[in-house]
Amino acid sequence: MQRPLTGLILTALLLAGCAGRVPGPQDSGLYHSPARAYSLALDSSVFRGAVTLTEQCDMKGGTLNIWDGTNRFFRIDYLKIGEHALADVPSFASERTVTEQVLNNYLRVILPQVDTLKRSEVLLSEFVETGRGDAMFSVVNIELKEDKIPDGVTGKSFYYGILVFTRGDFVYVVQHRVDSYQPDKLKQLLSGLRQDMLVPGVLRGNTTVNPAQATEDMKAKGGIDQSSIVARCGG
Repeated sequence: MQRPLTGLILTALLLAGCAGRVPGPQDSGLYHSPARAYSLALDSSVFRGAVTLTEQCDMKGGTLNIWDGTNRFFRIDYLKIGEHALADVPSFASERTVTEQVLNNYLRVILPQVDTLKRSEVLLSEFVETGRGDAMFSVVNIELKEDKIPDGVTGKSFYYGILVFTRGDFVYVVQHRVDSYQPDKLKQLLSGLRQDMLVPGVLRGNTTVNPAQATEDMKAKGGIDQSSIVARCGG
């Protein structure tokens, strides 16, 4: 199955640490990110059919690439505030300030570095209520250079939705690509994915039958198992 546009937008956001493929496709259970950053319900109504996942991480953050059964592409990044270059903001900054700064970095720093793009244009940016708190939502129109269009791709213009929110030590960037300008649909899909994320998440290897309770227990204890960031990525 061709996935020619995977990683198109964020080529410059490569993480230097470990990488791996989570066994798939999967249509049930939870994906637990490294560092307990979040847990994601794989039976989310946002997805069509079973999902295939790949992940990448280092000590400063991580990325989860998701393809559903109809080959639609989603991506979730988590960035450690004050450590990842794209989340380099003062520790005293408010969650809204962090969210706005990270979105601006994606739009103004990352996109201009992508050599496959002919142009990019921000069509919409606004704060939205996701059902699990507010977030910054943006839609970007991107156009590929003609000599960079992959085989089998007929169009060269696409629309990329980005949802950014901040919780605790991390800022999260949830993304989805569509072929036509559908801001309301993008907002609905990304908000739906946010609703199916537990933040913070459950440590990998936790076999509890109640992941929400495990999350509450972890929050009560506080702290992050730093060894889980690399040691458990790809495992």
